[in-house]
Amino acid sequence: MWKFRFHLLSTLVALAFWDSLLIKPFRVFVVMLHEVCHAAAALLTNGEVVEMRTAWDESGHTLTRGGIFPLISSAGYLGSSLLGSLLIYAGCAPQAQRLALLLIGAATMGMTMWYTPIDGGDFYLGIFGGLVFVSLAIKSQRAGRAGAIWLGVMLCVYSVHDFRTDLWMYPELTDAGILAKHWGISLLAYPIAFSWVTLSVVAMYFSMRALVRKEAA
Repeated sequence: MWKFRFHLLSTLVALAFWDSLLIKPFRVFVVMLHEVCHAAAALLTNGEVVEMRTAWDESGHTLTRGGIFPLISSAGYLGSSLLGSLLIYAGCAPQAQRLALLLIGAATMGMTMWYTPIDGGDFYLGIFGGLVFVSLAIKSQRAGRAGAIWLGVMLCVYSVHDFRTDLWMYPELTDAGILAKHWGISLLAYPIAFSWVTLSVVAMYFSMRALVRKEAA
């Protein structure tokens, strides 16, 4: 248990202060990473990103043209939860964990500068938040590990939060609903949402199990 004290402490702090101003900026930053994943999927599938925005109420949108739409739609929820799993699993290799944190922070800064208008608070949150995690990754292995664990826990906890609120209560208004409408069958929103949640939970479980086994060995 002592070896996982940072994971446990991060989870307890996130849950205890979930609705407070202490955690709110991190929640919005996680939503921003959700949008970054959409944008990255668009670029990787030969599409174009028009705009990327994130609001204080934890809503957001990424406008794209071209690309493979099903992959772009899926990348938000799946991408952010897989990033959280990656940051936790990378604890098996501290240098890889620091590199992952560095790349996530740098990608957030770059995407924000390129696709988010400067007139909103989301622009400054993307730049400052990304810079914080880049700085932690550069500063030292211990700082990078702490930053990676905190961000990984926040991404995983927020994925469960999304499942309880958006994907379970009204998936038709989420990315799952948008993808279902793209295919012309609104009822597909529910199985799409369920499949995303299943893949995310499986990824989180196996990443943590692998880390536990590595520490035990």
